Amino acid sequence: MRETGEILDPREAQITRLKAENTRLRERLARSEETVEELSDFRSQALARLAAQHAEIVRLRQAVAGTNRVSRLPAPRTTVIGTCS
Repeated sequence: MRETGEILDPREAQITRLKAENTRLRERLARSEETVEELSDFRSQALARLAAQHAEIVRLRQAVAGTNRVSRLPAPRTTVIGTCS
């Protein structure tokens, strides 16, 4: 029976089953770690972009506050010229 691949001892069968399960769990853990690393990189990039955008907004607000050359846009028109169809 051992030559055909059947294991007689239940302890050996359990060892084989546990080794296979251990291998699957290690592979799953590796995939999870890769995902966490990718998400951490994405988070870091997103925070860096937000910080850069905030700095640009602050700079533009300071530039506007320092000069009177900025003019307001006119209010949007409310009259309709024709039909949309």
